[in-house]
Amino acid sequence: MSQASSNLTDMWIPDSIYKKLPALYAAAGVALLPAFGITGPSVLSAAMLVTAGVLTALWRYKHRQATEADSTLTHKDEWAQRRERRLEAARMRGH
Repeated sequence: MSQASSNLTDMWIPDSIYKKLPALYAAAGVALLPAFGITGPSVLSAAMLVTAGVLTALWRYKHRQATEADSTLTHKDEWAQRRERRLEAARMRGH
């Protein structure tokens, strides 16, 4: 079992629902339009829900890729990489 999979079991929401959340967000967003019509608030809410679904799926994919890439590193190497990323981010912000 991977680290990402074991983290899922520590959550308060059941795994079966957690894994489907991006699709549920997007489906809820699409369902809002016929339910409430094409009004400003419903379109905004639908767009936010669809965006949440897309971003959640994207972040999970990126996290899985990063976890798989970092799984071969030692703790010391991992902390060095994190430190380097923080320093790079600080340099980009101009600190």
